[in-house]
Amino acid sequence: MFKILLFAVIVTFIIIGSARYKKMDAVQKRKTLWRLGTGIFLGILILLVVTGKMHWIGAALGALLPFVRNAYGLISQLLPLWLQRKNAQKDNQTEESHSPQRPMAPMPIQEALEVLGLSATSEKGEITETMIQDAHRRLIQKLHPDRGGNDYLAAKINQARDLLLEYIKH
Repeated sequence: MFKILLFAVIVTFIIIGSARYKKMDAVQKRKTLWRLGTGIFLGILILLVVTGKMHWIGAALGALLPFVRNAYGLISQLLPLWLQRKNAQKDNQTEESHSPQRPMAPMPIQEALEVLGLSATSEKGEITETMIQDAHRRLIQKLHPDRGGNDYLAAKINQARDLLLEYIKH
C-alpha cells in the first residue's frame, strides 16, 4: 500500500512539474533543471548513506559537487579584481624601488656611539664587537620597520653598527 501511495505522489509531482515547466522561459527552465538535478543527486546520496551503501564522508564530498558550479562563477568574477589588485601592488613596489634613496651622511664615531647607546670611549679599547652587536640587536628589535619602526631609524642603527665595527678593527 505504501509503495502505491508513494508512486502516486511521484507521478502527481511529475505531471504538475511538467505543466509548469512548459510555461517557463529558457533561463527559468535551465535554473529549474539544475535545481532538479541537484535535488535528485542529493536525494540519491542521502538514500545511499541511509541504506549503508556509501560512507557519509563520500556523500558529503558528493554533495559539494553542485556548489562547484556556483564557486566557478564567483571565481570568474573575482579573479579579474584580484589580478588588478596584484598588478597595482606590483606597480607600487616597482615605484618604491626606483625612487631615489638619499644617501646617508657620514656619521662621526661619537654619534655612532650615541645612536647605539654606548657610553665607553672607543680610544681606550673599552668597546668590543659583542657590545656593538648586542646594542645593535637590542635597538633593531624595537625599531625595525616590520615592528613599527621606520626605515630611517633602522638605517641609522645599521650605519652606526657598521661604522663602529670597522673602527674597532683598525
